[in-house]
Amino acid sequence: MRGISYTLDEARFSATIDGASRAYDQAWEANDEIGVSCQTGEVTYTNVCYYTAVGDGSFSPKEESKKIYYQTEEEVTFTACYPWNDLQGGNTLTADTWKQAEQTKFDFLWAQAKGKKSAPDVSLGFTHRMAKLVLTIKRGDNVSYDEVKAAALSLEGFKHLGSFDVMTGVATASGANSAKWTFAGNSAAENNAPYTQDNESSTVVYTLILYPQVLEAPVAFTAQLQGGLNFAAELDFTNANAIKDGSAARNEWVAGRQYNIGIKLNKTGISLEGCKIVAWDEVNSEVDADMQ
Repeated sequence: MRGISYTLDEARFSATIDGASRAYDQAWEANDEIGVSCQTGEVTYTNVCYYTAVGDGSFSPKEESKKIYYQTEEEVTFTACYPWNDLQGGNTLTADTWKQAEQTKFDFLWAQAKGKKSAPDVSLGFTHRMAKLVLTIKRGDNVSYDEVKAAALSLEGFKHLGSFDVMTGVATASGANSAKWTFAGNSAAENNAPYTQDNESSTVVYTLILYPQVLEAPVAFTAQLQGGLNFAAELDFTNANAIKDGSAARNEWVAGRQYNIGIKLNKTGISLEGCKIVAWDEVNSEVDADMQ
């Protein structure tokens, strides 16, 4: 009696990020790599590297010999993460978020989707697993735009170390709360966060990627101008989270949320202009900081 035989069909992957088509933030870039894992039949594929050659969200195996095939007619659940790394036998990636110049290494994304031999195309909808803090620094009374651009900016009181489980998609902060950390004007270039300048509005916008975590107290923000003036403010995210969480809101950074805060530097103090969640899942805020 002759047994039943099956041909192997290749799984084909396309991916989006929060409904957009590009990684590091909302879009893919050329040669971005993801790790794909699944169990199909008796074959287990673990952290197979796929890449998008031109950044269009269409992914191909990095090595042809390691491409994923459907082994049976059964439906398969695929788990994928960004960025791809050689896991050395484990399931977790680690990162130090003080190194904001290296955000592409820890803007962790995760997706799950199903596919089968009769419908081999798999669309992976990635979501952000970290939190994002966007600080818009503004020129206030008796402060020049040049002073805003040259200000040394710091945060204190959060966990900057942690890990990301590529199988569950959970990013977890660990260790002790940070000491004062300068993310703008730091002599260690790797610690300086990406920023954009808007000359028309005299603002500088800093973007930080951070581990989700419950904050034990408001995060301390400080700004030091070149002339030696120091400003301070406390950043509390409870009210911003209430937009989504209602009465259950806490002072925390929630995975997948973007917190927008406007900070105006005045010689008489700092104004915080609210905190709002946006598209990662944005939250806006405005805050006042006092001169020390």
